[in-house]
Amino acid sequence: AIEQDLYGISRRDRETMRDKSPTPKSQTSHSSASTASPKTRSKLKTSNVGASSMMRVWREPKLSSLLLPYDSREETESYSNSNTKSSNSPPELTDEEARAQIFETTFPIASGTFDGAGLDGSATSNATTISEKLASAAIHTNSSGKVDFALTRMVEDSIYGYRRGTNMYETSLMGDGAVKFRDGVRLGNPLRINADRLNYHAKKELRSNKLEEAQELYEEAIRIDPRDGRAYLGLSRCAERRRDFKLARECLRMGISQSASCAPDGTPDTGANPFLLQALGCLEEKAGHLSQAESLYISAVRSRPSHAASWIALAQLRTRKFRQSAAAGRVCYQAAERELQKAGMPPSAWVYTAWASMEYKKCGDIRRARKLFKAALTADKRCSAAWLQLGVMEAENENWKEAELCFETVLKFDKRNSRVLQAYAIMESKRPTVNNRKVIGLFERALKANPRDAGVLQPYALFVAQLGDIDAARELLRRGTEANKRHSPVWQAWGVLETREGNPEKARQIFQQGIWACAQLTGGQSGGFNCARLWQAWGVLEASEGDSAAARRCFSRALDADNRNMAAMTAWTRMEEELGNLDDARHLFERSLEKFAPGTDEKSQLWRAYELMEQRAGNEAGAQEVYRRSMRESFTAAKEAQAAEEAEEIPNPTVEMAMDSTQEEEKPLQKEFEVVRWNQGSTSMKAEIWLTDDGSIEGMVPKRTMKKKSAQVSTTIPSSSSPSSSLPNNPTTQEK
Repeated sequence: AIEQDLYGISRRDRETMRDKSPTPKSQTSHSSASTASPKTRSKLKTSNVGASSMMRVWREPKLSSLLLPYDSREETESYSNSNTKSSNSPPELTDEEARAQIFETTFPIASGTFDGAGLDGSATSNATTISEKLASAAIHTNSSGKVDFALTRMVEDSIYGYRRGTNMYETSLMGDGAVKFRDGVRLGNPLRINADRLNYHAKKELRSNKLEEAQELYEEAIRIDPRDGRAYLGLSRCAERRRDFKLARECLRMGISQSASCAPDGTPDTGANPFLLQALGCLEEKAGHLSQAESLYISAVRSRPSHAASWIALAQLRTRKFRQSAAAGRVCYQAAERELQKAGMPPSAWVYTAWASMEYKKCGDIRRARKLFKAALTADKRCSAAWLQLGVMEAENENWKEAELCFETVLKFDKRNSRVLQAYAIMESKRPTVNNRKVIGLFERALKANPRDAGVLQPYALFVAQLGDIDAARELLRRGTEANKRHSPVWQAWGVLETREGNPEKARQIFQQGIWACAQLTGGQSGGFNCARLWQAWGVLEASEGDSAAARRCFSRALDADNRNMAAMTAWTRMEEELGNLDDARHLFERSLEKFAPGTDEKSQLWRAYELMEQRAGNEAGAQEVYRRSMRESFTAAKEAQAAEEAEEIPNPTVEMAMDSTQEEEKPLQKEFEVVRWNQGSTSMKAEIWLTDDGSIEGMVPKRTMKKKSAQVSTTIPSSSSPSSSLPNNPTTQEK
């Protein structure tokens, strides 16, 4: 039998090759080290753990097991002599030192010119490209014949999951590292590389819409490692593709209860897996359960405060769905920025991009939005979302050159981004001098990149209809409904197009088909949040046809699907005004104003529409009263926002509205609820009024209002049936 060495070349063939290819004397030392593969004198000690088994406790390998003995007797003797002189094992290297040694010995190009020799001993001066230099450097440095300690340590730690700061691996076994079984199941944790491989291939199958294959791979990943949350997330996405939202929730909840997660620095999370919590929150938000989604986002940021995706989802939920002011979203983004800095992580471009978009859309602060976009691009120069949002903002402000520069920049490294091409085409269509061929070319490029993107087909159809080709627009909208039948803007645009062309029956059929296609399982009779715009457009159609009863039913369904739908509110009130039902219109305005927080753009628009309705009706006194109410509310909201910005400590949105534990310890016997607080700098009266459980009012007046030099005295009046008897019996207080 012919003994084989590590490289699979027999000793007989090696000697034959060495005899046939003589080496010059000047290159004898180099050729003996580079072309002659040595004979294996002693076998390498293999691990008692296989590639697919659990991992052992890491021990420093013996020096003899990391050397490849060569045929050259001189090298063997020289090594044995050096080994006898220094019997101690080499010092243990850190990860940074190991990486430094690896790249210094493997890639010596950056330090100077490359003068190495190739396999045949010839100079490699013709290696001009980086790849050729790296290959030549690898050939040159691999001629020593010794295993690199740093490289071996780095590869082993990467495969087996070395825990930083300890001498253990994440795949540790019991006892001395032997493989043990219990009821036919292997004990311990599997290698991380096996779970990574399964999740990678499952994700690849999911992208190809092969749900059965992806589900099998994810189930296998869960079987070998039930604590890995990626497989549960993948199973929920497979169920969501099948429109089985109940199974998707069950998969995520099972993963939340079983998976374990750690931060990038190795610190374990204080709660459940934040990725799964955020994914479950997104699922509940799509289903219309906004309160549950908010609580899940809050749980995610509590579990890992540096999880940027949960902060972004929480801010967008509060500002977009709850219609809260920009201050609510700004607090979330500031908290995300602060937590990332505290965790020692780099700033997130996604946080700054979402923050800048909110500042522009909610507040109209272009200067601040540009500053935040700049911060996002500083964090990540190739962030497509930041370039896209910045280009859209510049286009809306008619800065055509800046917008074109943004779109062209992102298309240099992201050429197949259909949404960037769509925004670029829309920007070109809004220019004073429209280049129709360029616009159509951009839309065609976007469809070539993603033929099933309904978000591209809808604006393309509207542009073609604007050019006068109604049949081509219908065809594009039909393709959009086939590409994504749950894309409600495509159905709405098609129905509105038929309404304008004088086909009300066809428009009704399209609206009904769109509602059936976009209806959610938990949406009730109205179909859910996605159907609100379709009900509103259908109501406008019925109002234009003169069927006010059917229009009212459609508007009511729209508000049932989304009780903050501004278009449905204003359209309904305008119809009632045209019919002469001013009292009903006023009632609708008053009911709609209660849905929005003070200071929001939606509420300002409602106040303005309310005022204009009173002016058109000839009620000047009513219009002035509406204007005074709106101004009073806006001033109050502005003062509160300014006080919040000037505050030194920004409240954490993850903390719900509740009393602190310190306050509960100070007042364990009597619960008090704050009714009103005077805390204005211009007044001399600075007191607090508290309402107790028995209905009495407790007044706590500061020292300066009592005009006394002694300590502060608080006066408590017993409860009484009349409100006047509960006031503090003090002349100074009564006068004030």
